[in-house]
Amino acid sequence: MFSRKFTVSLAVLFGTAAVVAFLLTDAPPSKGWRPTKVVIPKGATSEEAANLLAADNVLLHPVAFRMLVLGTATGRHLKFGEYAFPDPPSAIEIWRKLIQGDVTKYSVTIPEGSNLYDIAEILEDLELADRETFFAAAVSPQILRRLEIPGQTAEGFLFPDTYLLVKTMSAEDILETMVRQFRRRILPEWEEKARKAGLSLLQFVTIASIIEKETGIEEEKPIVSAVIRRRLALGMPLQMDPTVLYGLRKFGTTLTKKDLQTPTAYNSYLNKGLPPGPIANPGLSAIKAAVFPVETDYLYFVSRNDGSHKFSRTLREHNQGVAFLRKSETEQ
Repeated sequence: MFSRKFTVSLAVLFGTAAVVAFLLTDAPPSKGWRPTKVVIPKGATSEEAANLLAADNVLLHPVAFRMLVLGTATGRHLKFGEYAFPDPPSAIEIWRKLIQGDVTKYSVTIPEGSNLYDIAEILEDLELADRETFFAAAVSPQILRRLEIPGQTAEGFLFPDTYLLVKTMSAEDILETMVRQFRRRILPEWEEKARKAGLSLLQFVTIASIIEKETGIEEEKPIVSAVIRRRLALGMPLQMDPTVLYGLRKFGTTLTKKDLQTPTAYNSYLNKGLPPGPIANPGLSAIKAAVFPVETDYLYFVSRNDGSHKFSRTLREHNQGVAFLRKSETEQ
């Protein structure tokens, strides 16, 4: 006569063996298969994960899957995230994928000079973050304090780079990823040099953002930096067009006379000194140029409409240059 304890153990053993045998011979749901993506949210139990997979017809036998997880004591090791199933998987393949955390990663490139609105649009287009949610996080005082961002927004501190992001990242997670990259790339000695020149981190990043929007030519960036420094030192308005456009939220448009006369905190024609914060997220070369301006006595520059600029030392020389360039345009 077998004891009750022995009978129960034997039943469990046979049950486990049956589940293992079933799983080893489990055929994936190949009939009518279409590539599928399933999001396993953070904190989901193995039962909830199985139900989600079953709801999308990726997992045919959720009970057997849960028993596999239970039998291997891997319930706490299942990774949340978005999983792609281009081909029909077996239950064991699904289990292995979730244990390894083989989630779908999205390559996201943030170009130099992108602003918060550009980044929010990029993320929304890839369905990685809602535009409004991302922007709300980027101006949240609590999040800015936690990330040690000195400005009123995260503008300027989201380093332009290529990132691998996953769908389950929150807007705050994405912000933190980009801010951490900014901290990694900015050398401490640059901050120290800027500080000795009387510039706070926010101020020299603001200068860098203006440089980034004014010119895309590497050789010109330290010269534009020098012009900004000289104008600040002399108490002159910066008169930088991109700051006006940023204040009006008129991105990618032509500046008008009315724009120049419209008061905002970012209108550097009406206001002296730097705007209250960056107007874009500058790349490394613009940031470096903000810290290391060239030695020059230029005070003015005007676009040649080919990406380059003509720099001048005096207002008379500047006006002559503007007149010459306008005449050249009309003759073309």
